[in-house]
Amino acid sequence: MEIQLLSLKSTLLVISGLTGMLAGDIANAAEFYQTTTPGATSDIRAAELPPEPGFYAVGGVWGHWRDQLSDGNGNAMFPDTDDRLLQGQLGGLYVYPGEFLGGRMASSLIFVYGKHDLTITDSLPVDLSDKHTGSFDAYSDLFFWSKSWYEGPPPGSAGQPVPGPDFIPPMPVGFTLGLGLGVTIPIGTFDGSTVGSPGFNNWVLSPNIAFTYRTRPIFLDGTEFSTRIFYNHNFEREDATGGFNYRDGDYISADFAITERYDRFQFGLAGNVKWQIEDDAGSLAVPAADGQRHKSIRLGPILAIDFPEQRTTVSLKFLTDVYTRNAFDGNYLQLSFIRKLW
Repeated sequence: MEIQLLSLKSTLLVISGLTGMLAGDIANAAEFYQTTTPGATSDIRAAELPPEPGFYAVGGVWGHWRDQLSDGNGNAMFPDTDDRLLQGQLGGLYVYPGEFLGGRMASSLIFVYGKHDLTITDSLPVDLSDKHTGSFDAYSDLFFWSKSWYEGPPPGSAGQPVPGPDFIPPMPVGFTLGLGLGVTIPIGTFDGSTVGSPGFNNWVLSPNIAFTYRTRPIFLDGTEFSTRIFYNHNFEREDATGGFNYRDGDYISADFAITERYDRFQFGLAGNVKWQIEDDAGSLAVPAADGQRHKSIRLGPILAIDFPEQRTTVSLKFLTDVYTRNAFDGNYLQLSFIRKLW
């Protein structure tokens, strides 16, 4: 949900300026420590909206455990790095009635609260270690538009079977396109004199596009390919760690999943890619050959369970970093849900 990030530039510039002990190719890199969309659920069914209009509660619990900070070559920088995050996410998704330009529309707003304990290193003259508990930045899908080209009527259409405890309607077969505009709202707790603040103190604008394609039964009840891709534009930060004003470079992020459907269960491989495509800019920014750009790829299993009689879906996802440059390296666990309230 978030597009919240922890900038290696903001934290590591402190060491660079005071000790001169860091290599230049890490000083400006942006590091992201939360997921991109509400509840991190933009993996399965990424382009689809719930079949019924109305208000849905969405949220979950997210945690990560990371013990390596990689430089531009993927090598560990400090042996005492330790990054632990635990947060709860809760908000709402409203699916508007009717159609707009042949598709359906929704908006969302998600709030986050949690604890972030970060040690980059405590072995240098400057101790880059701190603990924070508080509100993180909020995220909103200002709008998300979805249009499907299904084979036959979708679930919830007139004349279609009603879900019940002993009946799980088959998922629709076909292609869905989604277009959205997201924004990160800087309301999180922020302290520019420390590292690991829950808030990031800048706005992020995130236009995005999503695709979902579900096949007829091949192995079980159907195979799904799904992704949501964001272009994330960072506005200038003020009062960053070390007292510097700067702007992190824009980056592309994407959630994706390849899953199989069986009865009420959906399971398979999920992943996340974050790729910085611009150099950071601002005070003390020193360009290097690779622009000190964050690059990361995460992969892992995902399981979702539908409870149509309760109008609820619960999912569990575990990811691990398989490629990192100018970024932390570790493991990630997400439990999320969506439930129709009215």
